[in-house]
Amino acid sequence: MTTPTRKRTTGSFEVERTTGTHEVLDRLFVYGTLRQGQTARSIIANQITRTVPARTTGELYSFPMGFPAFTEGDGRGPVLGEVLWLSDLAATFGLLDAYEGQEFVRVIKQVVIESGEMWAWIYTLADPGAVQLATRIPDGDWVRYWTEQQG
Repeated sequence: MTTPTRKRTTGSFEVERTTGTHEVLDRLFVYGTLRQGQTARSIIANQITRTVPARTTGELYSFPMGFPAFTEGDGRGPVLGEVLWLSDLAATFGLLDAYEGQEFVRVIKQVVIESGEMWAWIYTLADPGAVQLATRIPDGDWVRYWTEQQG
């Protein structure tokens, strides 16, 4: 007789508190180095089951070291990116949390895709005051901004 495998959840209390449901939140909104074609995508490429273009509101900044950061800011600016559906959540979020380090925290935020609004995880700057060391990206598209800076 085989023992049934239990599904692991990541942050289930936070999901319920924020969204009002018990769903397993397997979606991540990415806006920078984890986007398609960017340097860190390979870290989780094998755990991505689906990707769609998405946007949310907030403020996006570029740090001179070559990475972006999201903050809520005044909540009105555009932030462009993708929603990734992930598998093996505990391991994948373990990798991502280590990659993002102590400078970022994972929170739940509403994002918009072509079919409507949904909840997704997003990494936000742990210390919003750190943006003083960065450049604000008014159109919220870090990939476009970074490509232009490198060209």
